[in-house]
Amino acid sequence: MQIFIIDAFTKSPFQGNPAATVLVEEFPSDRLMQKIAAEMNLSETAFAQRISPNYFHLRWFTPLQEVNLCGHATLAMAHYLKAINEVDINSLLTFKTRSGDLHIRYEQDLIVMDFPASYFEPCSERSHAILEKIFANYNHEVIGIAAENITVLLETESQVLEFAPNFAQIVELEERLIITAIANPDHPYDFVSRFFAPNAGINEDPVTGSAHCCLTPYWAQRLQKYTLKAKQLSKRTGELELAQIGDRIQIKGYAVTVLKGVLENI
Repeated sequence: MQIFIIDAFTKSPFQGNPAATVLVEEFPSDRLMQKIAAEMNLSETAFAQRISPNYFHLRWFTPLQEVNLCGHATLAMAHYLKAINEVDINSLLTFKTRSGDLHIRYEQDLIVMDFPASYFEPCSERSHAILEKIFANYNHEVIGIAAENITVLLETESQVLEFAPNFAQIVELEERLIITAIANPDHPYDFVSRFFAPNAGINEDPVTGSAHCCLTPYWAQRLQKYTLKAKQLSKRTGELELAQIGDRIQIKGYAVTVLKGVLENI
């Protein structure tokens, strides 16, 4: 079984968010795919099975569980299929997923993904109380919850960058945690964020495409602009180009292959 590791949302190796990608003739058992994801020990491992030309069934696994949507591993899989000549890059690529069909276009080296938008609703009193403990030393606003992501607005980009997560507190949340702020005015992007999901086996995700399905509508409305640039301020960092088109979010990014290997004895 061939496996690639792809760094997504970057043009440079060892930046962006790494994902393992596997193309299979038939999906192995859920148990085996979960074991492979645990062995890879990356935030996500993606498995794809061809249905017809340029149409694939796509599934994503963290080291602990299967998830409904993952942006960077979708980008990685699109890059992988192009690298091994399994797609017609001049036609639309479609992934069948738990979150519906996701459509991908290739613009030379840039990969353009079409995802469903998600919108914030009020979070529970329990989650709000935990957040008040986590952010007791910050002026903050709890924006709400969308697609299992609870999001907190901080005042400045530097606060997002310098935030020191207390995972013993964050793990009390049932939801995944996003923190966000407007970018410094002299920076070439509009907003910044970080993403934490210790309950899914990911203390901090380097670059999270799916998180921008709720961040993009929020910042589009707040800034009154519907084409945006974002930066995720993890140690590896990553950059995304975003657009809201109705209830869809267009996410653009680059990817680079960093490892090719073969899974054996499974």
